Amino acid sequence: MAVLAGIYGKEKPEYSGCVLSKYEHNGYEDSDWYAVCWDEETQSVVEVNYDTTRAGGGGWAEIDATEETLRKAYRYYKRIGKSLFDGKTNISQAKAIKKGDTVVVIRGRKIPKGTTGKVFWIGTRKNFYTYRDEDRVGIEFDGRRDFLPLEYVEVVDWESRLLHGKDRKRAIVNFAVNSMPYQFRSRFERRCTI
Repeated sequence: MAVLAGIYGKEKPEYSGCVLSKYEHNGYEDSDWYAVCWDEETQSVVEVNYDTTRAGGGGWAEIDATEETLRKAYRYYKRIGKSLFDGKTNISQAKAIKKGDTVVVIRGRKIPKGTTGKVFWIGTRKNFYTYRDEDRVGIEFDGRRDFLPLEYVEVVDWESRLLHGKDRKRAIVNFAVNSMPYQFRSRFERRCTI
């Protein structure tokens, strides 16, 4: 079957062979029903609101995704996973400061910029000027220890911590598999064990 969005006055079903899943969103007083579908025109996964309790419409949806549609949706989620991982996740994980890392001071007046040191402590402390909790780091340099806000330091040579090869591919495939509707994940899970 497909999706019939009766609330919009549609009389013919759409997205035949392209419905991946459906779900209900419950609001305070009303409920809406959505179908997650593969849209051939935009080559993307879209959500279609097909019924609601706010108005009579008689919409319906039935999960009927074909193997070809599932492969297209998987490749779509894989593209999204690749752009997110390469553009944000991989970089933020590589720049994450841990105990024992060598860091360089990039901001502030207390310790000169460009000073390098080793992290011996990471934690949270209340800032008595702003009355907010802030992330802090303790660094050891030139035989002394000092504490700075976490954003005042950066990991030295963080580029070498970026994931490449099989680890990068595994993270992207894992994102794609977990983005698929739960009833179809088992078809793609074997790809996570690269």
